[in-house]
Amino acid sequence: MRGIAFVALGVLILVLIVGSQTQARAACSCTGMQKVAATEETPVIEQKTCPVMGNPINPKIFVDYKGRRIYFCCNMCPPVFNKDPEKYIKIVDEQLKAAKEKATEKVPEKMPETR
Repeated sequence: MRGIAFVALGVLILVLIVGSQTQARAACSCTGMQKVAATEETPVIEQKTCPVMGNPINPKIFVDYKGRRIYFCCNMCPPVFNKDPEKYIKIVDEQLKAAKEKATEKVPEKMPETR
């Protein structure tokens, strides 16, 4: 008799745990956002370098300025950018121009093989 009671108690606890986790997932809006994010196209970020520090950007750290999204390497850079945004916009523009020029450079053709 005691064995059946312990099994019943165990089953009850298991049902309560699984049920509460299911409700938590249903209430969590992040699960739905992950599904949306997986189906949407991820925008291509042309900017690769932080205009303040020169380090690689973190795509989660940015400032929207005059219709442009400017990315930074860390949370310390946006306040520096905001003090003189035009200075750093010029740096970003120079970086993007250099990257485009590098991408359009003609790759030298292979030398013909000699035998």
